[in-house]
Amino acid sequence: MHLYCNINCCPYGGLCGNALGESNKIYLGKNVRTKALGVVAAEAIEAGEVLGQYVGEMEHVSASRANRPRNNGYRLVMKMQPERPTHPVRVAINAENMGGLMRFVNHSCEPLAKFVEVSNGRRTTVVVASTEDIRQGHEVTVDYGDDLWFICRCGSDRCRHRHLQGGQDP
Repeated sequence: MHLYCNINCCPYGGLCGNALGESNKIYLGKNVRTKALGVVAAEAIEAGEVLGQYVGEMEHVSASRANRPRNNGYRLVMKMQPERPTHPVRVAINAENMGGLMRFVNHSCEPLAKFVEVSNGRRTTVVVASTEDIRQGHEVTVDYGDDLWFICRCGSDRCRHRHLQGGQDP
């Protein structure tokens, strides 16, 4: 588990190096190939940098994938289980109606970043962190996993979802 500071627990008012905030090294742009909105590196980003927090409305969803509502593209189900309630639920962050720049980070089977759950002891949240150096102008991508709700168009030679590429999005 990674730790972060906020205004309530930081002697520097949440302004230290462990505070969460959106990086000024990224911007919202359009993918040239797919024309979809995405997050792009405005300047070089080093591996391990936190690019921003995935924010939205918190929801309880079933721990079972079969009993969860279908993902519409903005719901991120956290791996941690809440202490309460005791029945099998997970916490999800739904950024469909409200959220920050990280909700526009697109999928790739060869991602340059990943979702990371971080905690300050009492609260857990999700950030996007680079997993390798990202060059200026390159799109920041993460791997959404195997449970895709769309046709994968990552264009990677190592695409794990080639069997879906000829179809239409549901």
